Amino acid sequence: METMGEWFGLETGHNDFTIETESDADLFFARHELNDRLMSMLRRAFRTSAPPKLVLYGDWGVGKTHTMRHIEYVIENNHDFPALVVFVEVPDIASKSTFQVAHAALLDALGFERAKTWVLQFQAKYPADAREQIQQFTQSGDIATAFANLLGFGEASRIAWDWLRGVALSAGDARLAGLPPSLVQSNHLVRVLQMFGKLCQEGEGKFLVFMLDEATKLGYVTNQDAINHWINSLKLIADSQTKEIGLIVSGSWIDPDDMSIPLQDEQVHSRFGDTNYIRLNNLDEEETLEFMRALLAQWVGAEQRAARMEAFGAEADGEAITTESFPFSDGGLKMAAAYACRQGGFTTPRDIQKTIDDLLNRAIDDGRHILSSSYVNSLVNA
Repeated sequence: METMGEWFGLETGHNDFTIETESDADLFFARHELNDRLMSMLRRAFRTSAPPKLVLYGDWGVGKTHTMRHIEYVIENNHDFPALVVFVEVPDIASKSTFQVAHAALLDALGFERAKTWVLQFQAKYPADAREQIQQFTQSGDIATAFANLLGFGEASRIAWDWLRGVALSAGDARLAGLPPSLVQSNHLVRVLQMFGKLCQEGEGKFLVFMLDEATKLGYVTNQDAINHWINSLKLIADSQTKEIGLIVSGSWIDPDDMSIPLQDEQVHSRFGDTNYIRLNNLDEEETLEFMRALLAQWVGAEQRAARMEAFGAEADGEAITTESFPFSDGGLKMAAAYACRQGGFTTPRDIQKTIDDLLNRAIDDGRHILSSSYVNSLVNA
């Protein structure tokens, strides 16, 4: 049995027409206005030495994670945007979960070895008063002690790292490290993130930008103390005075009123700024057709396409076939786009990919390499 890749001549590494959010992060189809807006916001942020702080939202399957990955790709491949991006999905959330769960995930993604290297570089740069600078910046002697202990050996270093992640220490570990049992206050957690941002600037000359995907999970937080903890943490990070770190958040909400309470709260909303809450709209039929054309042109190999168009051209039923339509005829692709938008005239990138997958699999079952409009019509009306 031939695979879809073999049947339609896909480029090496592509088994179907699915976009992988991470490996295909350089691609961004159809949404030119959104892309221009995001790039303008990035330029504005870095021109003023203020890392980006954005909230992306939209329907399920609208492409939020891919957009986040695309922003990450652009930042990491553009010298005008000197930043290190740390991307995580919001971990599992319970009713009493505080910002600490996200904080720990962000530091885990940042990595112990990188953190330790930054502290070592800072110590070498300021041998006389590195600890004092950390204490002054974080306004905490305990945080300064934990950063200093990262340069220790064995258990001392591990304990310090766990404490900075917000993990509660055993009584013995706390005594050994000379630290309180845990780091729980929202302002202290944010200060730790800011300190890592400062160390990143000192060590690598880059801003530190955190990305929190799937923030829809914050809706599971119902305990008021936990909600307040999230609100205060996000408020501090989003504030314009917090210049050491950026934050880009995404979640599946169609309307701002549906957002999780911490992101709806006016203290947080006003600091991100209304224009920095960016809705990713569903695609209309014209945008869907453009998305499909770009995807097909990108995924199918040029030589493979030419060979199949020559060998199976009769299957187009007299309709034109182009680089951007194969394995559909031009008319077949337009009909496929209309079919993808059958629910109210709009659709999402996820549903577009499902539509293509469904139609092409059925074409393979029927032994066809090209889908004309009459053939697509027979499939959608079957």
